[in-house]
Amino acid sequence: MGSCLRCYIKTVPGERVETELTLPEEAGGVIAGTVLRRSGEPAPAAVVLAVDCETGTPLLHCVTDSEGFFLLGPLPAKLYDLHVYDGCRPVRVVRVEG
Repeated sequence: MGSCLRCYIKTVPGERVETELTLPEEAGGVIAGTVLRRSGEPAPAAVVLAVDCETGTPLLHCVTDSEGFFLLGPLPAKLYDLHVYDGCRPVRVVRVEG
């Protein structure tokens, strides 16, 4: 996870820009999903935190979009605990393999 890929594009009104990016091989994978409340409704603005299971170290976090969708990565292939927070209170911890 030590590499960084940056791409800067400045557009002008009405312009369509298409580009192709090649990621470095060590970029790793991503964990994606949707956070739902008990009612089945999406949980917008929930925080999802990926924690390394071996060390307990928090690695990445993100905030869900209006549909409850989240995307974390790139992450190396290993076990992670996903801590989900709705507002300030922790809701759930889920163990996943990245």
